[in-house]
Amino acid sequence: MKILGFIPARKGSKGIKNKNMVLLNNKPLIYYTLSIAKRIKSNVFPFVSTDSKKIKIYSEKIGLKNDYLRPRKLSGDSSSIVSAAKHALIWLQKYKKMDFDAILLLQPTTPIRNIKMLKKAIAKFKKENLQSLISVSQIKEHPYECVKYNNKNWNYLIKNPEKNKYGRQFYNKKYYFIDGSFYIAKISFLKKYNSFVNSKYTKLFIQRKNFSIDIDNKEDLLTASSFIRKN
Repeated sequence: MKILGFIPARKGSKGIKNKNMVLLNNKPLIYYTLSIAKRIKSNVFPFVSTDSKKIKIYSEKIGLKNDYLRPRKLSGDSSSIVSAAKHALIWLQKYKKMDFDAILLLQPTTPIRNIKMLKKAIAKFKKENLQSLISVSQIKEHPYECVKYNNKNWNYLIKNPEKNKYGRQFYNKKYYFIDGSFYIAKISFLKKYNSFVNSKYTKLFIQRKNFSIDIDNKEDLLTASSFIRKN
């Protein structure tokens, strides 16, 4: 099975200017994803999709060379990763004569990954011939205490949580969140559902780790920096 290791890295960003190149422990944020993408092997072809010449040049220095630049129309704030992925697949087939069976999405905004866990997930995807597989981590917040608030009113996210069962001893630990570490989907799945995720067919890969972060603001960078130093 040939897998495209798709790394989306446009130059624009809202929360942090030029987020993909912002320094995290003296290295650009994208470095951590490029580095692990090179180490995966397992017939995974790393590919950087960017509209930034600066990111393109940096990726080439790290060892991921290609002459592709993402079109501006697919690089705006409202542009979807799926559209960018489809464009890359068409470009690779047309100009490089390369076809793929599946696509592995590795977003630079999730810099902390475990290479062994990632390889295990890819092996599971192949062995079980899955259509789609995504990484999830156990939530730290007690699910019965999560609420939705809109100006005047609020409601529990979980309908009718059991009374007097808010303590950790009653938490069955079966609640998870999509942590963004990776998404894997067959190309046919991506084209059919226009998404990496479909609740009916996507399987979950539970990550055994105590920390997951998606970089969105400066506070996230500080948290990630502290964790990376410890590891």
